[in-house]
Amino acid sequence: MSNYILITNDDGVESPGILSLSQALVARGYRIVILAPEVNCSAGGMSITLGQELDLNERTDIAKSLGESARVFSLGGSPCDCIIVGLSGALDDVIPDAKPMLCVSGVNLGPNVSVDVLHSGTVGAAREAGLYGLPAIATSSTEFTTKGLDDAVSATVQLIELVLSIIPKSANNLLRPELGGIRDDSTLEDS
Repeated sequence: MSNYILITNDDGVESPGILSLSQALVARGYRIVILAPEVNCSAGGMSITLGQELDLNERTDIAKSLGESARVFSLGGSPCDCIIVGLSGALDDVIPDAKPMLCVSGVNLGPNVSVDVLHSGTVGAAREAGLYGLPAIATSSTEFTTKGLDDAVSATVQLIELVLSIIPKSANNLLRPELGGIRDDSTLEDS
């Protein structure tokens, strides 16, 4: 089994930020899986889609440009939908030999600072991954254009490598079967 970095965002699967970050990670030898919204879903916070089917499509056109260690999927839903669908079994079906070790949401075009983080789909996706027990990073550029994107990608890669040096090679509590170690039913008393 091999592990991979799960990459998402809120700018869409074809955004310059996610593609630049993915290229940099593949060039450094990382196996990546992109699962990102089909279209721009900026400022969606932690929204999820209810009551409708979501289309999951493999994007071999994008994957070919990234290299053999990349798989790319788009989802007709929000950034949080991407995390939920990906970690709830859809990626297991198409990539049965691998598990995510880290989620990286970004690089978002435009800053996510102060109260913006409450509305950010980029931050929302990372928060959703954390809720599922997967370590996660949200990262953004200071510009709404590609100006400064190379610096944001470089800083993000440095952060990813630091995080990967201190976390387990696979998420120990993915999907939180151990309830995060917070609750021990044997000590609960009936009220």
